[in-house]
Amino acid sequence: MNRAEFRTDLSFEDLEIILDNVPRLVMLIDLDGTILYWNGGGEEVFGYKPEEAEGKPVWFLYPDRRLDNFEEDLIQLEKGENLSLEIEGHHKDGYAIWLDVKRTMIEDSRGEKVILGTASDISLQKKTELELAESQARIKAVLETAVEGIITIDKEGLIQSFNRSAEEMFGYSSEEVIGENISMLMPSPYQEEHDQYMKNYLETGERKIIDIGREVRGKRKDGSIFPIELAVSEVKFEDEIIFTGLIKDISGRRKLENEILQIAEDERLRIGHELHDGLGQMLSGISLISRNLARKLEANGLPAAKEVLEISKMIREADEQARKLAHGLAHIELDNEGLQVAMGRLCERIEVLTKTTCTFKCPKDIEIENSSIALHLYRIVQESINNAVKHGKATKIFVRLEVSKNKLQLVIEDNGVGFSETEKNSKYNKGMGIHTMEYRSHILGGKLNITETPEGLTRVICSIPSSNIETINKI
Repeated sequence: MNRAEFRTDLSFEDLEIILDNVPRLVMLIDLDGTILYWNGGGEEVFGYKPEEAEGKPVWFLYPDRRLDNFEEDLIQLEKGENLSLEIEGHHKDGYAIWLDVKRTMIEDSRGEKVILGTASDISLQKKTELELAESQARIKAVLETAVEGIITIDKEGLIQSFNRSAEEMFGYSSEEVIGENISMLMPSPYQEEHDQYMKNYLETGERKIIDIGREVRGKRKDGSIFPIELAVSEVKFEDEIIFTGLIKDISGRRKLENEILQIAEDERLRIGHELHDGLGQMLSGISLISRNLARKLEANGLPAAKEVLEISKMIREADEQARKLAHGLAHIELDNEGLQVAMGRLCERIEVLTKTTCTFKCPKDIEIENSSIALHLYRIVQESINNAVKHGKATKIFVRLEVSKNKLQLVIEDNGVGFSETEKNSKYNKGMGIHTMEYRSHILGGKLNITETPEGLTRVICSIPSSNIETINKI
């Protein structure tokens, strides 16, 4: 039996049985809005039996719809268009239900136009959608009110979301950045390195920022550069990868740290001048007096002349050491002759004061125009050498200052005992000196790494992007 033959064999009773077993409401409505037919599935959806619904206006099922709404729908149906609505209905037991309603205009066996309507209960689906929407609204509210900037990007580095704090931090609206590459928020050299880093991570899984966090630099819409703390996490959705960046503007913190360092620097300068002008002059006077006394004793043939002369020499040596310490504290060479000369003299003083071999090399003559930057670099060398001698018990120290197209690099190596892996990786085991060197590096927009060379030397490297520091290569 083919399909056509089967349809001609169906009786009206057969059709009623089929319709009554459809698990959704099927009804016929005349052009006045009166329900003409109501199948058994209508009781499952609304709770009404056919005899309770037939003959009533269709809008009695929907608390928010009336005759005028039906008439508006009728105009659309008479144009040959179908209706598809998600609306709230009223169950017989008094509670609200959500319905997927569909209607179309047809002709009955007498050629009269009627409306064929169906409705299915989608309350559970709607509840899930509403809960999801509320959850998304709560998440959005949290993101929008978060103090930190929150940015999400895809694996191509394209920005997917940009919260209000990020807008205030970078000066862009979300509309301006969504769909753009995240590198637009980075200065050089991070901007050029970012896409390659993403590619390397996706290919090798090597993490440099993800789940680690570090201090980097951000670039505002107006081009200004500012320090940020960046923590990145990764979330995988099937084949999709989303990276979320939590960003904190630490400009205020860096400003405070810089002020603290400046206070410490002023105090060093004061002590240096007092050593040079106060203690140094007193020691020079005492040395001169003792030397004259030794000569008088010697002229009178008194036995204490030799001892007094020895005391005079010791006082003169103490005076020389005090003046060298004063030079280190007051960075006199740095102000007068520049960073290279100051570092060379620092290494010379270390050799004299500690009997430790300390050499300085710089392949090119470099001038740093900004005195504050030069001072930070000088203090990093000074602190690193101090750590090598005092804590590392080093006997050899090598200092290098190098500059390339992309960065200036300061390298200090020593043959001391170095750091254990725990000490290198734990902030709790770092002394104040290392913290101070890190602060100075971050203030300059660079980074400080402490490693061990294959030869067993402890290596301190301070790398600063050339864009953050003004240098002049004389050769």
